Amino acid sequence: MCGICGFNWDDKELVKDMMKSIEHRGPDRGGIYSDGNFSLGHRRLSIIDLSDSGSQPMSNEDHSILIVYNGEIFNFLELRKELEEKKHIFYSNTDTEVIIHGYEEWGEDVVQRLNGQFAFCIYDLKKRKVFLARDRLGIKPLYYFWNKRQFIFASEIKAILQTRLPRILNLTAAREYLNLRYVPGEETLFVGIKKLLPGHCLTLQDDEMIIKPFWQLPIPKLEKYSLRTGGIAVKEILKDSVERQLIADVPVGIYLSGGIDSAAITALVSELKKEQNDGVKTFSVGFEDEPSSSEESSGQENRKSDYHVNELDKARAIAEHFGTEHYEITIQENISELLPKLIWHLDMPHGDPVIIPQFKLSQLAAKKVKVVLSGEGSDEIFGGYVQYKTMLQARKARFLPFKSNVAENLSVKFLDQFYDYPSSIGEKGKEKLLEFVRTIDDKEKAYYELTSILSGKDRQFLFSDQWKEKEETKENQEHRAGQPLAYLSNSRLFFEEERKPLLNQLLASDIQRWLPNYVLHINDRMTMANSIEGRVPFLDHRLVEFSTRLPAHLKLHARSDERNSSQC
Repeated sequence: MCGICGFNWDDKELVKDMMKSIEHRGPDRGGIYSDGNFSLGHRRLSIIDLSDSGSQPMSNEDHSILIVYNGEIFNFLELRKELEEKKHIFYSNTDTEVIIHGYEEWGEDVVQRLNGQFAFCIYDLKKRKVFLARDRLGIKPLYYFWNKRQFIFASEIKAILQTRLPRILNLTAAREYLNLRYVPGEETLFVGIKKLLPGHCLTLQDDEMIIKPFWQLPIPKLEKYSLRTGGIAVKEILKDSVERQLIADVPVGIYLSGGIDSAAITALVSELKKEQNDGVKTFSVGFEDEPSSSEESSGQENRKSDYHVNELDKARAIAEHFGTEHYEITIQENISELLPKLIWHLDMPHGDPVIIPQFKLSQLAAKKVKVVLSGEGSDEIFGGYVQYKTMLQARKARFLPFKSNVAENLSVKFLDQFYDYPSSIGEKGKEKLLEFVRTIDDKEKAYYELTSILSGKDRQFLFSDQWKEKEETKENQEHRAGQPLAYLSNSRLFFEEERKPLLNQLLASDIQRWLPNYVLHINDRMTMANSIEGRVPFLDHRLVEFSTRLPAHLKLHARSDERNSSQC
């Protein structure tokens, strides 16, 4: 994995400053190109073809096309063979060069042929055109700034800020961040700096910028699969994805959490490595934190997981079963001094403690391997989060006229029998839950209330008239998306009638909003902070597309009862 940056003027010192800010993404080598019209910078983390032949910026034979690229193309060997048959000449063994010759052969449609995780910029000197693209699911980040004169792009916001742009808070984005813990859509917390959306490409030519999608989550065409036939099909695609993602010229390991997703990856890797007579390295993280004696004596020992996210025992059992070379780390020290560093890497505030074990796990893995496979994405494509069950249960009860009044008089402890979180966050959890129940007739708004952090009272208090006045300043008006709360913006696109049943609508929303802006953001930044490459086999776009065709009851099991609940 690597770090890329560039802009549409000549300033070699500025390129160096931008590259320095993202050196952790590629500590092995750095390269610069500038011709007076455009400047490109690249920091390399060597994964495939470790020689100097893989250095970037990389060009074609006549130096008319250059690329800076962050990612991995997992079908590059097949594409290379096809391109060689078309008489393209290769000078390296990299996947990078496949993109260059692919662009020569297929133009911008090259992105349609790529299976992988990527963010890249191609500079076409003959056409005086810049072409950027980001992978379908948003596994790799790509940010840009454009004010009709200056165009700047980079893998991380901190690199763009080296250009000394005015640092103005995007209040609309901040409002959505405070509600959701992430910023959906293309906006960021900085006015004028935007994300290139997953599955989109950007062209800049003759001072005109065009952004368009090359992939969107397909409208599902549900097919009749049994648990057995569906499982066989999923395993076939996942196994092929894992096999492709094991390709590297450096050691590869696995993050083993103890859950089904990482266990499945470990099983498949072990099977493939056994055929190659090669060992498997797994890595796990836990906490030195046990429930108090009072908790145990009060009968809470069976609910330890409610208080402590610690699955080391499960991970250890899985590692032992498959005979992996297992490493684990237990977080014991005070981590307060680590937090500023993590926030710097994330480029934004973050309130989820998961960033700490993610960082420490990457730190451990970096001592042994340079690439890690992990299970991100499985919950979003197969319905693994608790909110899906909660939403489906609540929708079934929405016709009860007394539902809200009864819930108001129930204790928080009692609500724990039906919902997983209320008692852990006290009366505020009950307040949120009641708002969710009151909005259940509007599934888009209800899901927003269920998954957001702030209550209606909180929003009313925080987003006062004074906030709104600041939000309407000239700078924010010029650059903000202009959309109100998240559930009123593009989320409705995922609740189209064609995406029924409800579970598939919820998954579509999370795949395109929560997944790239929260889950994958953390995964990318915490691995890159320790200069290792994270790969996510469940997010092979073929598996994601296939998952949309699976009946909902195979994802959330029969408890969703969606086989006869299309009205949900």
